[in-house]
Amino acid sequence: MLPIIDWPPCFFGLIEGMQLKHCTWPQVEEYLKHKQTIIQPIGSTEQHGPTGIIGTDYRCAEFLAAAVGERSQTLVAPPLCVGMAEHHMNFPGSLSFRPSTYNAIMQDLFYSFAQHGFKNVFFINGHGGNVIPLQNAMCEWKARHDSLCFYLESWWRMPEVLAYEEQHFGDENGSHATCGEVALTMFSDAEAFEKIEKQNFKVEKVDYQFPLSAKEFREKFPDGRMQSNPGLSTKEHGEKLFHIACEALLERLSRLP
Repeated sequence: MLPIIDWPPCFFGLIEGMQLKHCTWPQVEEYLKHKQTIIQPIGSTEQHGPTGIIGTDYRCAEFLAAAVGERSQTLVAPPLCVGMAEHHMNFPGSLSFRPSTYNAIMQDLFYSFAQHGFKNVFFINGHGGNVIPLQNAMCEWKARHDSLCFYLESWWRMPEVLAYEEQHFGDENGSHATCGEVALTMFSDAEAFEKIEKQNFKVEKVDYQFPLSAKEFREKFPDGRMQSNPGLSTKEHGEKLFHIACEALLERLSRLP
């Protein structure tokens, strides 16, 4: 259980949902006198099979971060909506940064946080392709600076989430356009699915080794799914996964100094 912070009367309740985008600079200055942690949601804008929305990865991260920030009274930065998704670029609508570009963006973001006095950056990640580039960026920053402590949680990799998915989806959850992530967006962005026809898919096992080029990925996974059957996804599963992931993320956040 996270401690309730005794904010000064002039501050408490003034920031809508603890969103940085709704703050004025004096409000952030006041926040930093009492707390130096910021939540940064990161994701991707990329294909998620025939029935998953392109914004899946960043919307999952953004949706969870908003809830965790409000419940823990921790500022939430705007989401980084584009990630390292080069392997999805043979599917229309996907966007990507090169790994070197991603690194440069992160160095500037880290500088911004450090410049203002933040000490802890808690990343809620929605895209597997971000993990290695982000860890490399963290290593580069730490090689040059003593400021900032980084914490990375990929929501779908948390044991609490994996246990639910194993119980309800088994081997059909897959590893991209998964039952779990599609379900979560059915809960977060229900209106988007009003025009998407639900389908059941056959799950086929494919041998592959990352990294894959965009051409190789499309050849291995022609419709964009990676051994998943998002036909099992429902809004109800998404709501349950939302609460499970929120509780797990809040517990991780509570460990920060």
